[in-house]
Amino acid sequence: MITAVILSLASTAISQISVVPVQVHPDIPMNAGITAAGSPMNETLVVQSQLPSVAPAFGNVLDFAGDRLVISGACIVRHRGADGQVATFEKQADDTWKAKPNMPQVTGLQPEEFVLQRLACNDQRLVTPITRKTGSSDLVWFARTDEPQTWKQMGLIKAPPGASRVNFGGSISMSGDTLAVSEVNVRPGMTEDQYISSPHVYLFQSTQNGWKPEGALQRDETKTPFWFGCSLAISGDTLVVGNPAALQPFQTEKVHSSKEAPMVCVYRRGEKGWQVEQELTSNGLSSYFGFGNHVALDGDLLAVQSLNPFAEGADVFVFRRTNGRWNIEGQLIPGAGVKRGRGFGFGLHVSDGRVIVGDSSAEEEADKSGRVFVFEKVGTLWMETTRLKPKVFCAPGSFGSAITAKWPWVVVGRVRSERFDIEPGGAYMFDMRKAPPQPAAPKPVIPQDSKMPATGNPQGAPAAP
Repeated sequence: MITAVILSLASTAISQISVVPVQVHPDIPMNAGITAAGSPMNETLVVQSQLPSVAPAFGNVLDFAGDRLVISGACIVRHRGADGQVATFEKQADDTWKAKPNMPQVTGLQPEEFVLQRLACNDQRLVTPITRKTGSSDLVWFARTDEPQTWKQMGLIKAPPGASRVNFGGSISMSGDTLAVSEVNVRPGMTEDQYISSPHVYLFQSTQNGWKPEGALQRDETKTPFWFGCSLAISGDTLVVGNPAALQPFQTEKVHSSKEAPMVCVYRRGEKGWQVEQELTSNGLSSYFGFGNHVALDGDLLAVQSLNPFAEGADVFVFRRTNGRWNIEGQLIPGAGVKRGRGFGFGLHVSDGRVIVGDSSAEEEADKSGRVFVFEKVGTLWMETTRLKPKVFCAPGSFGSAITAKWPWVVVGRVRSERFDIEPGGAYMFDMRKAPPQPAAPKPVIPQDSKMPATGNPQGAPAAP
């Protein structure tokens, strides 16, 4: 068992940060020129576990762990001991994916605890939170092993002294040997006194002896940033932390609001530890207070979901870092023929220069199963190039809620459903090398009275000088 002791890392107050609002030219609509739908594509194959699944929604949690695919599902513990399951798949020489015969469980559990609601993986480690019945939370971590176990439970990562044990592990992200963990307010049924008005994001480093604490990040407490850390994405030495102004994680609870503008905070690790690199606010982009509800990062490419916490509505924006500065590149708008829903961007991933956006609430004609959209930058435009939809039946409103990718493979959860006789659950696998030809790049639509040249980016702001 690993008990973490947090290291001292100075937090950066709001007054010390130079906020750089995103500037969008008023004459350039963010969705100009985008009308064609992406080429439709069905799954290449479907994978499922070799054993019956115990999680009611097995298939709603998945990630790549190096060259292996891991699939699981959130599970409420019904008995003392071990519960939940982690299925592991490996790609074969013929491009099929084979399930490992063993499905490890989380051990040391008590009834009514909650496990495997999220995963963070690398090629050698797997981390998942345990929501305790006693009103606390821990992280349990596994190490990769050879046959037959596939994963071996190694111990716990405990909340640091002073941390909110109620919400420790509310969001997690891993890159290489670095693990980011938030204590954001995501536990259902919390009382008002359990809400944290200024959550931390904790950093841990994997060592031969376990997980070593690296520090903590926090906003200005006087601004009550309730939702700092609701989403995390780490890639190398860059960490992106979502910081929406208002969210309602459960419909039975009221909306809690921050005194800050909605934004995502980008941190960079250097000789002095983790320092603020830039803040990306919703100014000029989105009127929704849930800007930063979900984030996805790969190198210098960042995708941000903006959610309306009060009504229907969700957008996704793309940013790129050039010469150390992040600039808006565009808004992602699905092409014709589909009605996107509030779930647009709930599943979000960046891989090999593409942005994959899931929307389990999307409707296309009479089909209400959901859609996944693959966006690529074609010329100066970000456009939908491929639209993924299931051929094998899935439960309505479930396709696109869980996605991951390791190009050229895009994976979408096929969630278990007793009602619709989907057993035991698994995933749709899309080999994007077999995708239909991409549609031709549209010509930018420039208003007649615009002073911007036709070569300007009709989906985003001009690059900063």
